[in-house]
Amino acid sequence: MKKIVLGFLMLVFVVVLAACQNTLPNLDVEEYDVPEVPAGLVQGVTDNGDGTITVKVGNTASKSGLFGVVGIPFSAAIDSVFQSYNATSTKYKIEYITYDDQTQPDVGLTNTKKLIEDDKVFALVGHVGTGTVGATLPTILDAHIPMVYAATGINELYFGNTPGNPVFAVQPIYKTDGRIAYARAISESLFGESGDEKLAENARIYVLYTNDDAGKSITAGIIEEARNNGRERYLTVNSFEEGSIDSAVKAAIAKNPALIIVAGNQAPFNSALVALNDNGNTAPVITSYVNTNASSITAMDYDFDFYGSAWLDVTTEEGLGGYLDFFAIMTANGYGAEPDSGKENYTGNAFAMAGYVAAKVFLAGLDRVEGELTFLTYIQALESAPVNIPMGGEIDFTDGKRWGINSMSFLKYEYNAETKLGEFVKVAEIESLEEILNKK
Repeated sequence: MKKIVLGFLMLVFVVVLAACQNTLPNLDVEEYDVPEVPAGLVQGVTDNGDGTITVKVGNTASKSGLFGVVGIPFSAAIDSVFQSYNATSTKYKIEYITYDDQTQPDVGLTNTKKLIEDDKVFALVGHVGTGTVGATLPTILDAHIPMVYAATGINELYFGNTPGNPVFAVQPIYKTDGRIAYARAISESLFGESGDEKLAENARIYVLYTNDDAGKSITAGIIEEARNNGRERYLTVNSFEEGSIDSAVKAAIAKNPALIIVAGNQAPFNSALVALNDNGNTAPVITSYVNTNASSITAMDYDFDFYGSAWLDVTTEEGLGGYLDFFAIMTANGYGAEPDSGKENYTGNAFAMAGYVAAKVFLAGLDRVEGELTFLTYIQALESAPVNIPMGGEIDFTDGKRWGINSMSFLKYEYNAETKLGEFVKVAEIESLEEILNKK
């Protein structure tokens, strides 16, 4: 009889233990193998016979479709930087080719192959879009062609120590973005009537993530950081697609979470934000750095606070210097406030700033090359020392590091009832993950 009772108690213990565990999806991705770049391999470099060398570069960007709001100003800034560079450079002249991928990965792949095989560009500068980047990485690695700056942060861009790797991600990888978002959630004072309290140890965090590469990549980082901090049992994750946002939001609110993280790109985040407000959410919301551009958010007075990260900061002395250079270049190329230019004013656009950084990082590597310009000598030049990021510190590619930027500031959305416009205001300085967690 004792054996039967003992067996019954063990069964109860196992059932209770299983109930206490929180089953979270495995959203990590495998790294690509990085082939060795052959010495002397080059294309897209032409000696003009007058002491200058033309270097042909290009990209495929979303200029129509869902993320046209990203690709248009991003590409305009790259073009502006290159035009300004060409006006003063006595060695290199940049020829820039850009195509519209219509926010379609298959079109992005076709465009990328055209750039590499037909246009024979030397490098891809500012490769835009989660779908396009994910679809084209194998092609880029097989061609050994340098790719500087991807306008996405999918986890496929994260590599360990891979010297000679032609892929140079700059903006934060989504996995890092997710880890930092979770670290902010448990470390910052976002709660209480005066916003001076931190998240309780057993408070539930609910993650709404888009069922695509961006959403899953960010969420993989959130899950990893929750586990690192022993809080995974208090984490709930739920994916949504465009047609299921309202039901997913209602399910999240029904769980009465202390905080919600929305993991996804601009358009779905904005839809989720509006749905959360329409359904009476009052919990604070944190999102990805890709969404901290007020121009892509429906401007209104939300019934909850929401936050996001940023890897560019123009409020410091160094950051302001970078911004003023960006402002001057954009204005000189017609993207300033002059109404007669016939172009949009992108001097305050976060996506244009990102394009400016992409072009500047490419040029930093180009100007370091000594001797013959080849794929390998260019890669080695970028790996030779950390690169300054205008408005954003520096990035270190030495020893084959391909981790992207891993320090970000923290912003809060503020709505101006008089102007009926929103803006993001800095509430915490650029800090590393370790520095954020030390606030706990």
